[in-house]
Amino acid sequence: MRKIERSASRVNLLGLTFDQLKSEFSQAGLTPLDAKRVFPWIHMKLAKSFDVMTDAPLRVRKILKENYSIDRPECAVLQKSSDGTQKALLKLEDENFIETVLIPEEKRTTVCVSSQIGCAMGCKFCRTGTQKFTRNLTAAEIISQVFFWKDLFPKTITNIVFMGMGEPLLNFENLSNALTLLLSEKAHNFSRHKITVSTSGIVENAIADLAKFGVKLAISLHASDDEKRSSIMPVNRKYPMENVLRAAKEYLQNSNTSHITFEYLLLRGANDSDEDAIQLVKLLRSIKCRVNLILFNNWPGSSFSGSDRNKANNFSRLLLSRGIRAVVRKSRGEDILAACGQLSTEQNRFNSRA
Repeated sequence: MRKIERSASRVNLLGLTFDQLKSEFSQAGLTPLDAKRVFPWIHMKLAKSFDVMTDAPLRVRKILKENYSIDRPECAVLQKSSDGTQKALLKLEDENFIETVLIPEEKRTTVCVSSQIGCAMGCKFCRTGTQKFTRNLTAAEIISQVFFWKDLFPKTITNIVFMGMGEPLLNFENLSNALTLLLSEKAHNFSRHKITVSTSGIVENAIADLAKFGVKLAISLHASDDEKRSSIMPVNRKYPMENVLRAAKEYLQNSNTSHITFEYLLLRGANDSDEDAIQLVKLLRSIKCRVNLILFNNWPGSSFSGSDRNKANNFSRLLLSRGIRAVVRKSRGEDILAACGQLSTEQNRFNSRA
């Protein structure tokens, strides 16, 4: 049975799907009609108090206040980059912290969502991997990151990417609830084409289970052979590239998505040679895909350095000339440590308490 998310002694309703809300209400003596009234207040009107739910009878609102919560994390630090990217440090009820990022662009505004506190994957190039894994986020804590940015920028959020702290597919139950709410016409009504879930390659059931949502899948590859990938991504020892690529092909068949995105971080002298590019083509030529080439974003204590722009452009040309769609992705928010691979709450958490 699914574990109910509680705020002290009260159940937090933010992470419950409509069916779960009806089930929860029935146990409290409330009706499906009560659930039908309350659900839009939570997800469409972004209510922060039960008192504003004026179409719910006073008796119902009293039960809600006594037994339930729609509490959200507190923003401890909000930073804005010179390029317009914003990063929020959110304080959770148990005094833990997470980071979430807003990336504004000309034709879209993307929210980058975290799924765990810290990360257990231990990828050598990722700042989050230096932070001790603490726990999975609840569905309420995941969806509340979207609420936070919607409050600040009503009607402007167009895309959601699960590329923040943690490995989403190791928190699949809560990810599933969050996706159900984001996709529901009765809740946030995002298109499945506007949501991307990123994974380091967890292929035991999770990728297959994700296919039912039909969202975009991004796989962090970052190497063109198992030896190199294992040296920077320990997960490859359990889920080698052959397994990951097989799962990618199955996802394409079962999700009805147009392509898989492979993320490839260019590390100077480690995975950015012409030979690496040619080997990558051999791996991916049978998969409908695109490759996002990422310039390494430096962070304090990192032992890596990134490829320069010319090297990145040459790597991209080699892929393109051999039929693989590739683009060198523009880094955003690097000056506030909000770019790819830079998220970690350790320093910001310390600063928020100073």
